[in-house]
Amino acid sequence: MDDHFWPSLYPAIAVGFLMGLAGGSIVSTILGSIGGLLGAVALYFLFGWIGLQETILSLVGLVGGAVAGAYLLMWVGNRIGGARPHAAE
Repeated sequence: MDDHFWPSLYPAIAVGFLMGLAGGSIVSTILGSIGGLLGAVALYFLFGWIGLQETILSLVGLVGGAVAGAYLLMWVGNRIGGARPHAAE
């Protein structure tokens, strides 16, 4: 991961994109992709700071950060947009 910043973030974009697709709209897809990217970037620098760049923990952390970032940004987008969750029927 040391000198490969963008290639290490491609899985994060894919994870965020897929989470956004599960949200059911184009806005959630875009927000999921952006949130996944932001979450992975934050953890990329965190793992670089603590020196765990070349471990499996960094890969798990990037995917986990992508999931968390995508979920949070989609949640914020839904709150701002006023979308309400569907009621169980």
